[in-house]
Amino acid sequence: MNTFKELTSSFILIISWFLFAISAYLLYWTIIMPEYAIIPILIIIAIGLLCFYSSRKLDGRKKLINKFREFEIERERSI
Repeated sequence: MNTFKELTSSFILIISWFLFAISAYLLYWTIIMPEYAIIPILIIIAIGLLCFYSSRKLDGRKKLINKFREFEIERERSI
């Protein structure tokens, strides 16, 4: 189950960076023709941020690092 969460988190992170690249391309077109590209760029940025946020929520490494730090602190106290 943990491997599936890690895989999903990585996949969503890659998708979010891909969407940010598309939004950069659309930003270029916003400068050229603002009336045609402003709605798609806002939609793509919103979806990219949602994917990025979801990736961070699914990433279990932060919790693992915090548990490891707590373990080290408890070990130092016992010494």
